[in-house]
Amino acid sequence: MKAPTSIVFFHLLSCSARATGFQIPQVISTTAVNSASKPSMRISPSSVGGLLVRGGAAAEPALQNFYGDALGFFGGIRIPASFLAGSSLAAMFIFKAKAAGGESLTKLERRVLAFYHFSSLLAFLLSLNTIATATIANTAVLHGRFNKMAETAYMMMKREFEYEFITVRWSFLCSLFCFLGMIASRMLIEFDLLKRNNNDGDGKNKKDMALLVMCSLGALATHLLSYVNQNLWCWKSLIGMTIYLVKMITKRAFVEARPLQIVSVGLTASAAFYVAKLCLREFKRDSNEASTN
Repeated sequence: MKAPTSIVFFHLLSCSARATGFQIPQVISTTAVNSASKPSMRISPSSVGGLLVRGGAAAEPALQNFYGDALGFFGGIRIPASFLAGSSLAAMFIFKAKAAGGESLTKLERRVLAFYHFSSLLAFLLSLNTIATATIANTAVLHGRFNKMAETAYMMMKREFEYEFITVRWSFLCSLFCFLGMIASRMLIEFDLLKRNNNDGDGKNKKDMALLVMCSLGALATHLLSYVNQNLWCWKSLIGMTIYLVKMITKRAFVEARPLQIVSVGLTASAAFYVAKLCLREFKRDSNEASTN
């Protein structure tokens, strides 16, 4: 059987080409060309790892410099604290004559007057503590020897100035609530809203006005306390923040062995003891008056 002429011609041509060193291009199959031309959608595990390392899928939050925020916080909180300190100091000595003539006051008036002086004293001390601590902390910020970089200003303050940050916030918030209590008690005493028998015959109106004062200021105090508890971030309530601050002060006094801090803790405990003693004496006085009558 004879081979086709074309096949014989192609065989002779290839033999002559190999003899001269010339190579004939090979024919590539159509399926191979089509498969090579299509882009592949698969990503290798090494490529995925590279994306994660470079931050393509889970980028870390960028650190920022919050030096100015620290200065702004400690400098700005002194303004409202100064207002509370000045107002409470001026109001502390208003009812000196009424406090001296306590025999003419009713039992309820004596208690409200005592609460007035106690709340004004606490508002003054706590606001003054806010001003002093913020001023000293502001000087520490100006010194600049701390890590200013963090994800948020709150995290930087909590890390670098934890004691000052918590003390300033807690003192200011507590002085604010003491100031509201002082205002409420002063309105009750100043306008004689606690007297049972009034010469002008408007006893019912005075009682309604007293309830109005208590309800309005109580609504503001509870609203502010609820909002404060929602935005403390590290504690569920102001009580938890108070407990944490007490632990910090106790650690600074007895673990770090700071002598003046120990004296301060002792004097604070003594003040609490005398407050309890005065309250017990007042209750004893009321019981003696009730038995005499």
